Amino acid sequence: MSRKYPAVFFLLFVLVGIVLADQARWPAEWYLLSALILCLIGIALFRTSQKAAALLFGLFMLSFSGYHFSIRYYDIGPGHISNFVTDGERYQIFGRVIDWPLLKSSGTEIKISVDSLGPPVERAVYGAILLKVHDSTTALQRGDRIEFRSRVYNIKGGRSPGGFDYRRYLHLKGVFGVVYLNNLLDVRLDTEGRSTILSWIDKLRSEITASFYRNLGEAGASLAAGFLIGEIRNISPEVYQRFRDSGTLHLLAVSGSNVALVLAFVIIMLRPLALRRRSRSLVLFMVIVVFAMLSYGEPSVMRASIMASLIIGAGLVQRRYDLNNVIAVAALIILLYDPAQLFDVGFQLSFVVAWGLIYLLPRIHALFAGYHGRRWYRWQVLPIMFSLVAQLCSAPLIAFYFQRVPLISPLANLVIVPLVSLAVVASLCLLLADLIFSLLGAMVGSLLNLHMNLILYLLAFFGGDRVPVWQVAKPSWIAAAAVYFVLGVGAPALGSRRWRRILVFGLLLLVNLALGLQFGSAPGRDSLDVFKIPGGVCSVLKHSNSVAADMIITGVLGRSYQIDEKILAPALVALEVDKINNLVILSAEFGAIDDLLRLASEYEVEHLYVHADNKAAFTDVAGSMGAPFDSLSTAYFSGHIEFAEPLRDGWRAGDDGAELTVGSARIMFVDYPDYRFLERLRSQPPDILIVGRSIDRLAPVYDRLRQAGTGYLIAAGVSRSATRESTDATVRAAAVQPGFFIDLSRLGGIRLQLQDHPSQAVRLVSGT
Repeated sequence: MSRKYPAVFFLLFVLVGIVLADQARWPAEWYLLSALILCLIGIALFRTSQKAAALLFGLFMLSFSGYHFSIRYYDIGPGHISNFVTDGERYQIFGRVIDWPLLKSSGTEIKISVDSLGPPVERAVYGAILLKVHDSTTALQRGDRIEFRSRVYNIKGGRSPGGFDYRRYLHLKGVFGVVYLNNLLDVRLDTEGRSTILSWIDKLRSEITASFYRNLGEAGASLAAGFLIGEIRNISPEVYQRFRDSGTLHLLAVSGSNVALVLAFVIIMLRPLALRRRSRSLVLFMVIVVFAMLSYGEPSVMRASIMASLIIGAGLVQRRYDLNNVIAVAALIILLYDPAQLFDVGFQLSFVVAWGLIYLLPRIHALFAGYHGRRWYRWQVLPIMFSLVAQLCSAPLIAFYFQRVPLISPLANLVIVPLVSLAVVASLCLLLADLIFSLLGAMVGSLLNLHMNLILYLLAFFGGDRVPVWQVAKPSWIAAAAVYFVLGVGAPALGSRRWRRILVFGLLLLVNLALGLQFGSAPGRDSLDVFKIPGGVCSVLKHSNSVAADMIITGVLGRSYQIDEKILAPALVALEVDKINNLVILSAEFGAIDDLLRLASEYEVEHLYVHADNKAAFTDVAGSMGAPFDSLSTAYFSGHIEFAEPLRDGWRAGDDGAELTVGSARIMFVDYPDYRFLERLRSQPPDILIVGRSIDRLAPVYDRLRQAGTGYLIAAGVSRSATRESTDATVRAAAVQPGFFIDLSRLGGIRLQLQDHPSQAVRLVSGT
């Protein structure tokens, strides 16, 4: 393998090195020392044993990639910005904008590389922070040097029930702190730091989008910018959702096909010039670099650009090439430059689909050797095969990350992909025509606008509300790997008896492995997932070996988006919950009631319990929404919890809050614990106390609950004033590291496993 596919051989070692560094977290010096030793031994053995030398060089790549990942993302020195992150102290921050500003509806996000902090003593630091400006602004550009004064906050979040870890996501982007500013009035700006090439690229991108908006309608112009250079910020949410539901969202991420179309267009334009091969290759190299920068350096663009450069270079020196080695070299270059790309969904999808097409499509294509010359095969069957193979290769990752697989996706891609490819070529023609003569650009734009309207019509057809989407529970990585094993071995098994035997034995091995894991796994236990929602906390009690659960909501606030669709439903899907038995609502803002009622109806809530203070609001909202919302089985509770009648399945609720008993575990839920409530807990402390609001006086609450014997205190957050007023060092430490006190504003969400043994009623299993 090292001779036939050397790039694939070394890529495997690099992948193992990055994963090992991420999971083991060994000191970076260990990786560096082993890399030097392995390199020296490999050089010494190169002449006597090339196989042993190749293995040693592979291990060297493993150690080097582990060292590179370590020093960039977790084994950081004392001068790193993460050592100065605090929620209280203000710094004078000096840095440089290192990425294109990201415009959002709620403001602007700007990535800044910090080089020094002050006062009282100005010190040199390194690392990046994320500047969040509440205004939408383009005043800052990549390369600008800036100076401002602000606090640097910890990155809040953590792993949510949906599986997304915002803190880890930013860390892998090199960001270790967040700064908030209302506007840029107090920011000192030095534009001399702007790189000439980056500034020119930004101006070129602006000219391209301006040309589209001059000659196309607003919807068509936003689509053209998205198809050609990945500029999707102006695409409406409705159109974006239609792309997602139809399984064609990848068309808005510039991919290898865009690179191929752009290069083909340039080659056609260069034909009248009769350039020599070397001159033409140089022009194509320049086009690839400019196009990659215009497209924001997306993983799919970088992969395709590197592959295209290697293929052009091989033709220039008249060398044969193997596509497996070409794509492996592209992956090696990207990962050696930025090893965190391995954990990027776009990187994984791009390379999995590309390798699937290279590996699977030729083998399936060979089965129809007798029909290769037929027109119907080339223009009908082959595109269908291409679309199906791409969907098969991407489906396991899509199911793993998004828990949804559009069932109509192959048909939608078969219809829309050729139209989008034609739109990309037409967009290039529009830019050329507009450059030559503005009236000619307007004529081409009028025709392209009709084409864009056709794409929008088809998106409405394939991406409407009734499009079938397969919602799946999040599969394990073992299940995804098993699917790729079947695809990888199944393709050659179509024409080889030996590979069919390997496939059969492999499937038997996988089945027995799954049975063994199930047999050896511990019996199911009830688990409690607690995560932060807008304004409060949501807790989900998942019963062992069941798809049903209980949910309690505390302090939820209304938002411009639907909380049930954006937050609660995805969390339940990730937790594999299909039905809610009991939904208990302690407090909810009026604007969030309709979201909670929709959730109750969708998940067929058997019993809805609402605090009596919210009775009038719930009755009004349910009545305005009509059936079946006004017919939900709703009960309203009040009074002291000690004297309240039990509800169902171990629940008890009153003015003080709600209480749940599961086995030997006693869990209490409150909006906010006042002193009288804390005094009552002394006689019978709960195993878990969940507070739906941010605690503003942490030390008294902390001390009283610890003395009473409460196992865990979980709160939506803790105010900065509470942390500053606390004199107990253990309280301040607990606010940072989850122990007795768990701050959901920092962790995002946690999971607790409810034990059977009375002395160990609760065990924290995630969120640390």
